Amino acid sequence: MDKVLAIIKREYVTRIRSKGFIIGTLVSPLLMVLLLAIPMLIARSSGDGQFRLVVLDQTGEAELITRLDNLLLEDNAKSDRYTVTYEVVVPGERIEDRQPELNRRIEAGEINGYIVLPRGVFELDAIDFHARNVSDFGNRGRIRDALHTAITEQRFVKAGIDPSLVKRLSRDIDINIINPRGQSEKGQTFFLAYALMMILYVTILVYGLAVLRGVVEEKQSRIVEILLSSVQPFQLMLGKLVGIGLVGLTQYVIWAVSAIVLSGLAAARSFGGGSFEMPHISAALMVFFVIYFVLGYFLFATLYATVGAIVSNEEDGQQMQTPVTMSIVMSVVLSTVILRNPNGMLATVLSLVPFFSPVLMFMRISLETPPAWQIALSIVLLIGTILGMVWVAARIYRIGVLMYGKRPSLPEVYKWLKYT
Repeated sequence: MDKVLAIIKREYVTRIRSKGFIIGTLVSPLLMVLLLAIPMLIARSSGDGQFRLVVLDQTGEAELITRLDNLLLEDNAKSDRYTVTYEVVVPGERIEDRQPELNRRIEAGEINGYIVLPRGVFELDAIDFHARNVSDFGNRGRIRDALHTAITEQRFVKAGIDPSLVKRLSRDIDINIINPRGQSEKGQTFFLAYALMMILYVTILVYGLAVLRGVVEEKQSRIVEILLSSVQPFQLMLGKLVGIGLVGLTQYVIWAVSAIVLSGLAAARSFGGGSFEMPHISAALMVFFVIYFVLGYFLFATLYATVGAIVSNEEDGQQMQTPVTMSIVMSVVLSTVILRNPNGMLATVLSLVPFFSPVLMFMRISLETPPAWQIALSIVLLIGTILGMVWVAARIYRIGVLMYGKRPSLPEVYKWLKYT
Protein backbone atom coordinates (compact mmCIF):
# COMPACT_ATOMS: atom_id res chain seq x y z
CA MET A 1 0.00 0.00 0.00
CA ASP A 2 2.89 2.35 0.78
CA LYS A 3 4.23 1.87 -2.73
CA VAL A 4 0.86 2.73 -4.29
CA LEU A 5 0.64 5.86 -2.13
CA ALA A 6 4.14 6.86 -3.21
CA ILE A 7 3.15 6.52 -6.87
CA ILE A 8 -0.04 8.49 -6.26
CA LYS A 9 1.94 11.26 -4.57
CA ARG A 10 4.47 11.33 -7.41
CA GLU A 11 1.80 11.58 -10.11
CA TYR A 12 -0.22 14.17 -8.18
CA VAL A 13 2.62 16.48 -7.13
CA THR A 14 4.34 16.37 -10.52
CA ARG A 15 1.21 17.35 -12.42
CA ILE A 16 -0.17 19.82 -9.89
CA ARG A 17 3.05 21.84 -10.13
CA SER A 18 3.16 21.84 -13.92
CA LYS A 19 2.64 25.07 -15.85
CA GLY A 20 -0.08 23.42 -17.92
CA PHE A 21 -2.18 22.67 -14.82
CA ILE A 22 -1.71 26.12 -13.31
CA ILE A 23 -2.50 27.96 -16.55
CA GLY A 24 -5.45 25.70 -17.43
CA THR A 25 -6.96 25.98 -13.96
CA LEU A 26 -6.70 29.76 -13.84
CA VAL A 27 -7.62 30.45 -17.46
CA SER A 28 -10.71 28.19 -17.62
CA PRO A 29 -12.88 30.26 -15.21
CA LEU A 30 -11.78 33.40 -17.05
CA LEU A 31 -12.84 31.87 -20.36
CA MET A 32 -16.21 30.92 -18.89
CA VAL A 33 -16.75 34.54 -17.76
CA LEU A 34 -15.77 35.80 -21.21
CA LEU A 35 -18.11 33.33 -22.90
CA LEU A 36 -20.94 34.69 -20.77
CA ALA A 37 -20.02 38.36 -20.94
CA ILE A 38 -19.04 38.78 -24.59
CA PRO A 39 -22.41 37.73 -26.10
CA MET A 40 -24.20 40.03 -23.63
CA LEU A 41 -21.95 42.94 -24.54
CA ILE A 42 -22.47 42.24 -28.23
CA ALA A 43 -26.23 41.99 -27.72
CA ARG A 44 -26.27 45.36 -25.95
CA SER A 45 -24.21 46.99 -28.64
CA SER A 46 -25.94 47.83 -31.91
CA GLY A 47 -22.71 48.07 -33.84
CA ASP A 48 -19.78 50.36 -34.45
CA GLY A 49 -20.15 54.16 -34.54
CA GLN A 50 -22.95 56.23 -36.00
CA PHE A 51 -25.44 54.72 -38.40
CA ARG A 52 -26.38 57.38 -40.97
CA LEU A 53 -29.54 56.68 -42.95
CA VAL A 54 -31.20 58.70 -45.71
CA VAL A 55 -34.92 58.27 -46.46
CA LEU A 56 -35.75 59.26 -50.05
CA ASP A 57 -39.45 60.13 -49.82
CA GLN A 58 -41.73 60.44 -52.85
CA THR A 59 -44.98 59.66 -50.98
CA GLY A 60 -45.77 63.06 -49.51
CA GLU A 61 -47.32 61.25 -46.52
CA ALA A 62 -46.35 63.41 -43.53
CA GLU A 63 -47.93 61.08 -40.95
CA LEU A 64 -46.04 58.10 -42.35
CA ILE A 65 -42.72 59.97 -42.19
CA THR A 66 -43.38 61.17 -38.64
CA ARG A 67 -44.24 57.67 -37.42
CA LEU A 68 -41.24 56.14 -39.22
CA ASP A 69 -38.95 58.75 -37.69
CA ASN A 70 -40.27 58.01 -34.20
CA LEU A 71 -39.79 54.26 -34.66
CA LEU A 72 -36.25 54.56 -36.03
CA LEU A 73 -35.13 56.95 -33.29
CA GLU A 74 -37.17 55.69 -30.32
CA ASP A 75 -34.04 54.44 -28.49
CA ASN A 76 -31.79 57.26 -29.72
CA ALA A 77 -32.09 59.11 -26.42
CA LYS A 78 -30.04 56.31 -24.84
CA SER A 79 -27.50 55.60 -27.56
CA ASP A 80 -27.58 58.70 -29.82
CA ARG A 81 -26.37 56.36 -32.51
CA TYR A 82 -28.85 56.77 -35.36
CA THR A 83 -28.96 59.76 -37.68
CA VAL A 84 -31.88 59.82 -40.13
CA THR A 85 -32.11 62.41 -42.89
CA TYR A 86 -35.25 62.81 -45.01
CA GLU A 87 -35.02 64.03 -48.60
CA VAL A 88 -38.25 64.85 -50.41
CA VAL A 89 -38.63 64.00 -54.08
CA VAL A 90 -40.89 66.69 -55.52
CA PRO A 91 -43.57 65.88 -58.12
CA GLY A 92 -42.04 65.59 -61.56
CA GLU A 93 -38.63 64.64 -60.18
CA ARG A 94 -37.40 61.11 -60.67
CA ILE A 95 -35.94 59.01 -57.82
CA GLU A 96 -33.39 57.59 -60.26
CA ASP A 97 -31.88 61.08 -60.62
CA ARG A 98 -31.09 61.19 -56.90
CA GLN A 99 -29.62 57.71 -56.59
CA PRO A 100 -26.18 58.23 -58.24
CA GLU A 101 -25.28 60.90 -55.69
CA LEU A 102 -26.54 58.76 -52.80
CA ASN A 103 -24.57 55.77 -54.10
CA ARG A 104 -21.48 57.95 -54.26
CA ARG A 105 -22.02 59.00 -50.63
CA ILE A 106 -22.34 55.33 -49.63
CA GLU A 107 -19.06 54.47 -51.37
CA ALA A 108 -17.36 57.46 -49.73
CA GLY A 109 -18.56 56.36 -46.29
CA GLU A 110 -20.61 59.51 -45.73
CA ILE A 111 -23.80 57.48 -45.16
CA ASN A 112 -24.49 53.82 -44.37
CA GLY A 113 -27.48 53.46 -46.64
CA TYR A 114 -30.73 54.88 -47.91
CA ILE A 115 -34.39 53.82 -48.23
CA VAL A 116 -36.57 54.56 -51.23
CA LEU A 117 -40.24 55.31 -50.44
CA PRO A 118 -41.99 55.57 -53.85
CA ARG A 119 -45.54 56.65 -54.58
CA GLY A 120 -48.06 53.91 -53.88
CA VAL A 121 -45.92 52.58 -51.02
CA PHE A 122 -49.05 51.26 -49.25
CA GLU A 123 -49.66 48.83 -52.10
CA LEU A 124 -46.10 47.44 -52.13
CA ASP A 125 -44.84 44.23 -50.54
CA ALA A 126 -41.16 45.28 -50.47
CA ILE A 127 -39.11 48.47 -50.01
CA ASP A 128 -35.66 49.05 -51.51
CA PHE A 129 -32.87 49.55 -48.98
CA HIS A 130 -29.48 50.41 -50.49
CA ALA A 131 -26.75 49.63 -47.95
CA ARG A 132 -23.01 49.81 -47.66
CA ASN A 133 -22.78 46.74 -45.41
CA VAL A 134 -25.15 44.07 -46.71
CA SER A 135 -24.37 41.73 -43.79
CA ASP A 136 -25.50 44.18 -41.07
CA PHE A 137 -28.49 42.09 -40.00
CA GLY A 138 -29.13 44.07 -36.81
CA ASN A 139 -29.69 47.44 -38.47
CA ARG A 140 -31.45 45.84 -41.42
CA GLY A 141 -33.92 44.19 -39.05
CA ARG A 142 -34.52 47.43 -37.16
CA ILE A 143 -35.27 49.31 -40.40
CA ARG A 144 -37.53 46.53 -41.67
CA ASP A 145 -39.52 46.45 -38.43
CA ALA A 146 -39.92 50.25 -38.40
CA LEU A 147 -41.12 50.29 -42.01
CA HIS A 148 -43.51 47.41 -41.43
CA THR A 149 -45.05 49.05 -38.35
CA ALA A 150 -45.33 52.55 -39.84
CA ILE A 151 -46.81 51.43 -43.17
CA THR A 152 -49.21 48.93 -41.55
CA GLU A 153 -50.52 51.56 -39.13
CA GLN A 154 -51.09 54.04 -41.96
CA ARG A 155 -52.93 51.37 -43.95
CA PHE A 156 -55.32 50.96 -40.98
CA VAL A 157 -55.79 54.73 -40.75
CA LYS A 158 -56.66 54.98 -44.44
CA ALA A 159 -59.13 52.11 -44.03
CA GLY A 160 -60.84 53.91 -41.13
CA ILE A 161 -59.55 51.52 -38.48
CA ASP A 162 -57.98 52.70 -35.23
CA PRO A 163 -54.36 51.36 -35.22
CA SER A 164 -54.15 51.47 -31.41
CA LEU A 165 -57.24 49.26 -31.16
CA VAL A 166 -55.77 46.75 -33.62
CA LYS A 167 -52.49 46.76 -31.73
CA ARG A 168 -54.24 46.19 -28.42
CA LEU A 169 -56.43 43.36 -29.70
CA SER A 170 -53.62 41.60 -31.58
CA ARG A 171 -50.90 41.87 -28.94
CA ASP A 172 -48.76 38.79 -28.43
CA ILE A 173 -49.27 36.28 -25.65
CA ASP A 174 -46.08 35.00 -24.04
CA ILE A 175 -45.52 32.02 -21.76
CA ASN A 176 -43.76 32.34 -18.42
CA ILE A 177 -42.11 29.01 -17.70
CA ILE A 178 -41.83 28.18 -14.00
CA ASN A 179 -39.67 25.22 -12.94
CA PRO A 180 -40.56 22.92 -10.01
CA ARG A 181 -38.53 25.13 -7.63
CA GLY A 182 -40.78 28.08 -8.43
CA GLN A 183 -37.99 29.80 -10.34
CA SER A 184 -38.74 31.63 -13.57
CA GLU A 185 -37.12 29.60 -16.34
CA LYS A 186 -35.28 31.58 -19.00
CA GLY A 187 -32.91 28.87 -20.17
CA GLN A 188 -30.71 28.71 -17.08
CA THR A 189 -31.47 25.03 -16.41
CA PHE A 190 -30.46 24.09 -19.95
CA PHE A 191 -27.36 26.26 -19.66
CA LEU A 192 -26.36 24.65 -16.37
CA ALA A 193 -26.94 21.10 -17.63
CA TYR A 194 -25.08 21.68 -20.88
CA ALA A 195 -22.18 23.53 -19.24
CA LEU A 196 -21.67 20.86 -16.57
CA MET A 197 -21.99 18.10 -19.18
CA MET A 198 -19.28 19.71 -21.33
CA ILE A 199 -16.99 20.17 -18.31
CA LEU A 200 -17.51 16.52 -17.41
CA TYR A 201 -16.87 15.40 -20.99
CA VAL A 202 -13.75 17.53 -21.47
CA THR A 203 -12.12 16.67 -18.15
CA ILE A 204 -12.73 12.92 -18.49
CA LEU A 205 -11.24 13.09 -21.97
CA VAL A 206 -8.28 15.28 -20.99
CA TYR A 207 -7.27 13.32 -17.90
CA GLY A 208 -7.89 9.98 -19.61
CA LEU A 209 -5.53 11.00 -22.39
CA ALA A 210 -3.06 12.17 -19.74
CA VAL A 211 -2.94 8.59 -18.46
CA LEU A 212 -2.28 7.33 -21.99
CA ARG A 213 0.54 9.83 -22.57
CA GLY A 214 2.02 9.11 -19.14
CA VAL A 215 2.22 5.36 -19.81
CA VAL A 216 3.66 5.84 -23.30
CA GLU A 217 6.27 8.36 -22.11
CA GLU A 218 7.43 6.04 -19.34
CA LYS A 219 7.72 3.19 -21.83
CA GLN A 220 9.67 5.26 -24.34
CA SER A 221 12.06 6.63 -21.70
CA ARG A 222 12.43 3.15 -20.11
CA ILE A 223 11.58 4.66 -16.70
CA VAL A 224 8.92 1.98 -16.35
CA GLU A 225 11.63 -0.70 -16.14
CA ILE A 226 13.13 1.03 -13.11
CA LEU A 227 9.72 1.47 -11.50
CA LEU A 228 8.75 -2.16 -12.03
CA SER A 229 11.89 -3.26 -10.23
CA SER A 230 10.27 -1.90 -7.04
CA VAL A 231 6.50 -2.24 -7.61
CA GLN A 232 4.11 -4.60 -9.31
CA PRO A 233 2.53 -3.58 -12.64
CA PHE A 234 -0.94 -3.39 -11.07
CA GLN A 235 0.33 -1.13 -8.28
CA LEU A 236 1.94 1.16 -10.86
CA MET A 237 -1.23 1.33 -12.93
CA LEU A 238 -3.46 1.91 -9.89
CA GLY A 239 -1.20 4.64 -8.52
CA LYS A 240 -1.14 6.40 -11.88
CA LEU A 241 -4.94 6.26 -12.23
CA VAL A 242 -5.62 7.56 -8.71
CA GLY A 243 -2.90 10.24 -8.83
CA ILE A 244 -4.07 11.77 -12.10
CA GLY A 245 -7.71 11.47 -10.98
CA LEU A 246 -6.91 13.49 -7.85
CA VAL A 247 -5.44 16.19 -10.06
CA GLY A 248 -8.78 16.38 -11.85
CA LEU A 249 -10.69 16.61 -8.55
CA THR A 250 -8.37 19.39 -7.38
CA GLN A 251 -9.14 21.33 -10.52
CA TYR A 252 -12.87 20.79 -9.93
CA VAL A 253 -12.60 22.16 -6.39
CA ILE A 254 -10.89 25.33 -7.67
CA TRP A 255 -13.51 25.75 -10.40
CA ALA A 256 -16.36 25.13 -7.94
CA VAL A 257 -15.08 27.84 -5.61
CA SER A 258 -14.75 30.20 -8.60
CA ALA A 259 -18.31 29.36 -9.70
CA ILE A 260 -19.69 30.06 -6.21
CA VAL A 261 -17.93 33.43 -6.08
CA LEU A 262 -19.13 34.37 -9.57
CA SER A 263 -22.68 33.26 -8.74
CA GLY A 264 -22.64 35.43 -5.63
CA LEU A 265 -21.42 38.44 -7.57
CA ALA A 266 -24.00 37.85 -10.29
CA ALA A 267 -26.84 37.51 -7.78
CA ALA A 268 -25.75 40.65 -5.94
CA ARG A 269 -25.62 42.73 -9.09
CA SER A 270 -28.31 41.66 -11.56
CA PHE A 271 -25.92 40.14 -14.08
CA GLY A 272 -27.01 40.67 -17.65
CA GLY A 273 -29.34 43.53 -16.86
CA GLY A 274 -31.55 41.47 -14.55
CA SER A 275 -33.07 39.41 -17.37
CA PHE A 276 -31.22 36.22 -16.53
CA GLU A 277 -31.59 34.35 -13.27
CA MET A 278 -28.60 32.33 -12.16
CA PRO A 279 -29.39 28.59 -12.16
CA HIS A 280 -29.87 26.85 -8.84
CA ILE A 281 -26.94 24.51 -8.14
CA SER A 282 -27.90 22.08 -5.40
CA ALA A 283 -25.47 20.19 -3.20
CA ALA A 284 -26.94 16.91 -4.47
CA LEU A 285 -26.18 17.90 -8.07
CA MET A 286 -22.55 18.60 -7.16
CA VAL A 287 -22.31 15.24 -5.38
CA PHE A 288 -23.55 13.46 -8.51
CA PHE A 289 -21.14 15.55 -10.57
CA VAL A 290 -18.19 14.26 -8.54
CA ILE A 291 -19.52 10.68 -8.54
CA TYR A 292 -19.91 10.53 -12.30
CA PHE A 293 -16.57 12.24 -12.88
CA VAL A 294 -14.78 9.71 -10.66
CA LEU A 295 -16.56 6.72 -12.20
CA GLY A 296 -16.25 8.03 -15.76
CA TYR A 297 -12.62 8.89 -15.26
CA PHE A 298 -11.72 5.45 -13.87
CA LEU A 299 -13.58 3.71 -16.69
CA PHE A 300 -11.95 5.60 -19.53
CA ALA A 301 -8.58 6.12 -17.85
CA THR A 302 -8.35 2.34 -17.42
CA LEU A 303 -9.03 1.90 -21.13
CA TYR A 304 -6.46 4.56 -22.02
CA ALA A 305 -3.90 2.90 -19.72
CA THR A 306 -4.53 -0.38 -21.55
CA VAL A 307 -3.95 1.32 -24.89
CA GLY A 308 -0.76 2.90 -23.54
CA ALA A 309 0.52 -0.49 -22.41
CA ILE A 310 -0.11 -2.01 -25.85
CA VAL A 311 1.56 0.68 -28.01
CA SER A 312 5.20 1.73 -28.02
CA ASN A 313 4.97 5.34 -29.20
CA GLU A 314 2.54 8.25 -29.31
CA GLU A 315 1.80 7.82 -33.03
CA ASP A 316 0.47 4.30 -32.45
CA GLY A 317 -1.30 5.55 -29.34
CA GLN A 318 -3.21 8.18 -31.31
CA GLN A 319 -4.51 5.50 -33.67
CA MET A 320 -5.34 2.94 -30.99
CA GLN A 321 -7.15 5.40 -28.70
CA THR A 322 -9.69 6.41 -31.36
CA PRO A 323 -12.36 3.82 -30.39
CA VAL A 324 -12.09 4.86 -26.73
CA THR A 325 -12.31 8.56 -27.55
CA MET A 326 -15.22 8.03 -29.94
CA SER A 327 -17.27 6.37 -27.20
CA ILE A 328 -16.92 9.57 -25.13
CA VAL A 329 -17.70 11.78 -28.13
CA MET A 330 -20.77 9.69 -28.92
CA SER A 331 -22.19 10.40 -25.47
CA VAL A 332 -22.12 14.13 -26.28
CA VAL A 333 -23.67 13.53 -29.71
CA LEU A 334 -26.45 11.49 -28.09
CA SER A 335 -27.11 14.25 -25.54
CA THR A 336 -29.69 15.69 -27.98
CA VAL A 337 -31.88 12.68 -27.14
CA ILE A 338 -31.72 13.67 -23.45
CA LEU A 339 -32.54 17.29 -24.23
CA ARG A 340 -35.68 16.35 -26.17
CA ASN A 341 -37.09 13.93 -23.59
CA PRO A 342 -34.96 13.30 -20.46
CA ASN A 343 -37.21 10.54 -19.15
CA GLY A 344 -38.09 8.88 -22.46
CA MET A 345 -37.41 5.22 -23.15
CA LEU A 346 -34.45 5.88 -25.48
CA ALA A 347 -32.92 8.41 -23.08
CA THR A 348 -33.29 5.95 -20.19
CA VAL A 349 -31.66 3.07 -22.06
CA LEU A 350 -28.76 5.17 -23.38
CA SER A 351 -28.06 6.67 -19.96
CA LEU A 352 -27.73 3.17 -18.47
CA VAL A 353 -25.04 2.11 -20.96
CA PRO A 354 -21.83 2.31 -18.87
CA PHE A 355 -19.77 4.03 -21.58
CA PHE A 356 -22.44 6.76 -21.91
CA SER A 357 -23.63 6.96 -18.28
CA PRO A 358 -21.11 9.51 -16.94
CA VAL A 359 -22.32 12.14 -19.40
CA LEU A 360 -25.91 11.16 -20.22
CA MET A 361 -27.14 10.11 -16.77
CA PHE A 362 -25.65 13.21 -15.21
CA MET A 363 -27.33 15.36 -17.85
CA ARG A 364 -30.67 13.71 -17.06
CA ILE A 365 -30.14 14.50 -13.37
CA SER A 366 -29.37 18.13 -14.24
CA LEU A 367 -32.50 18.56 -16.38
CA GLU A 368 -35.16 16.40 -14.76
CA THR A 369 -34.09 14.03 -11.99
CA PRO A 370 -34.86 10.42 -13.01
CA PRO A 371 -36.13 7.77 -10.58
CA ALA A 372 -33.63 6.84 -7.89
CA TRP A 373 -33.47 3.22 -9.05
CA GLN A 374 -32.22 4.32 -12.49
CA ILE A 375 -29.46 6.42 -10.95
CA ALA A 376 -28.48 3.56 -8.64
CA LEU A 377 -28.54 1.06 -11.51
CA SER A 378 -26.32 3.25 -13.67
CA ILE A 379 -23.80 3.57 -10.82
CA VAL A 380 -23.84 -0.20 -10.19
CA LEU A 381 -23.36 -0.95 -13.90
CA LEU A 382 -20.53 1.58 -14.08
CA ILE A 383 -18.75 0.11 -11.07
CA GLY A 384 -19.17 -3.42 -12.46
CA THR A 385 -17.80 -2.35 -15.84
CA ILE A 386 -14.87 -0.56 -14.19
CA LEU A 387 -13.98 -3.68 -12.18
CA GLY A 388 -14.11 -5.76 -15.34
CA MET A 389 -11.98 -3.26 -17.26
CA VAL A 390 -9.46 -3.05 -14.40
CA TRP A 391 -9.11 -6.85 -14.44
CA VAL A 392 -8.55 -6.84 -18.21
CA ALA A 393 -6.24 -3.83 -18.07
CA ALA A 394 -4.14 -5.29 -15.24
CA ARG A 395 -3.47 -8.51 -17.18
CA ILE A 396 -2.56 -6.59 -20.34
CA TYR A 397 -0.61 -3.92 -18.50
CA ARG A 398 1.73 -6.34 -16.70
CA ILE A 399 3.02 -7.67 -19.99
CA GLY A 400 2.41 -4.86 -22.47
CA VAL A 401 4.15 -2.20 -20.42
CA LEU A 402 7.47 -3.98 -21.00
CA MET A 403 6.89 -4.69 -24.70
CA TYR A 404 8.68 -2.52 -27.25
CA GLY A 405 8.95 -2.35 -31.02
CA LYS A 406 6.20 -3.91 -33.10
CA ARG A 407 2.64 -3.25 -31.99
CA PRO A 408 1.02 -6.53 -30.91
CA SER A 409 -1.93 -7.93 -32.83
CA LEU A 410 -5.29 -8.63 -31.22
CA PRO A 411 -4.60 -12.41 -30.98
CA GLU A 412 -1.38 -11.62 -29.12
CA VAL A 413 -3.20 -9.29 -26.74
CA TYR A 414 -5.77 -12.04 -26.15
CA LYS A 415 -2.96 -14.43 -25.21
CA TRP A 416 -1.75 -11.92 -22.60
CA LEU A 417 -5.14 -12.15 -20.91
CA LYS A 418 -4.73 -15.90 -20.46
CA TYR A 419 -1.27 -15.74 -18.95
CA THR A 420 -1.27 -16.60 -15.25
